[in-house]
Amino acid sequence: MRLTLVGGIAGALCASWLLGACSSSGSDAGFSTGGSGVLGSAGASAAGSAGSLSSSAGEGGSVSQGGSSAQGGTSASSAGNVGTTSGGNSPSGGGGAGTANVGGAGGSAGASEVGLHPGCTPGTLSDSGVLMSRFDSTKVTAGGVEYFMQVNEWNTSAAQTMTYGGGNFFFQMTTQAASTMTNGGPTGFPSMFIGANSRHSTANSNLPKLVSSLTSVLTTWNWNDHGTLADATNNSYNAAYDVWFSTNSMGEPNASAPSGGFLMVWLHKPADAQPIGKVLYPAVSIPGVSGTWDVWIGMNGRVPCTSYVRTEDTLSLSYDLNDFIKDAVSNRTNNGTPVLQNTWYLTNVFSGFEIWRGGVNLETTSFCAVVN
Repeated sequence: MRLTLVGGIAGALCASWLLGACSSSGSDAGFSTGGSGVLGSAGASAAGSAGSLSSSAGEGGSVSQGGSSAQGGTSASSAGNVGTTSGGNSPSGGGGAGTANVGGAGGSAGASEVGLHPGCTPGTLSDSGVLMSRFDSTKVTAGGVEYFMQVNEWNTSAAQTMTYGGGNFFFQMTTQAASTMTNGGPTGFPSMFIGANSRHSTANSNLPKLVSSLTSVLTTWNWNDHGTLADATNNSYNAAYDVWFSTNSMGEPNASAPSGGFLMVWLHKPADAQPIGKVLYPAVSIPGVSGTWDVWIGMNGRVPCTSYVRTEDTLSLSYDLNDFIKDAVSNRTNNGTPVLQNTWYLTNVFSGFEIWRGGVNLETTSFCAVVN
């Protein structure tokens, strides 16, 4: 998740990162909590002081609280067989990720899985340039779809630079000097999204949309670690979707956090940082989606944050996000309360990297999201 700064005004303020003490609202709403406990329960208080920096905020998202847990982090092992990835098809070959190892250093996974869903095939980014300041942002178009792209560095002020377009990638972290402890929020959430929040919106996104009326939320995301997965000492980040839900049919186009809740889909989890809450449902299979997923659930302030964390890293996934939404509505509760409701409204779909340290040259190679 992210916190957003709009026109010099913080999109949200947070007095503490104590778990449940207040909302991590803003551009990185889904970010993780810290701790060394088996399920991160001990990490809640450890996250304290880092949260005060969140008042600078960036645009929307869910924050992950850092910390090493016995659940560990997944990092790709050395390259696997040519033409495979840990997460799906790899028609172009190129050494996929092997089985993920808890806390282990892995190789750079390869391969792409592009456009498996008709109606959501990533196009070429029609724009190019460089985003250089902490809250620098721009609108871009790919495949006829408009996206909002942002540096979104809300938790530090060290240099971060995103280069976007040029034909080879959507965006790349060409400079990343920021670093923060993994028992609190990340440095920020360089990302792109469709929808509306913090006074930023994209055209023709078909959002907000009632959850019970969703027929599909098709998406494809290909990203490249450029060798950083093999060096867990100097690199700690996730690769995650951050999805917002509102209780209001109009959404929260001017707010930096949703009124309903957050849903995250992690394609990579570092060894020393974890989502909010704890694993309530381990090794879940989602019909129609490859891999198995640990489902972390906790409260991000007053709203639930549900994170599906892939048990094996993948650099590519093409799927129907609505499969996760339906699973959350039907099967996931927190203390007996559903974490997501059919009467809520889908408002935003983000993809990007919550970075605690390192991540130089991380890139989104291609991305698309289409709501039906």
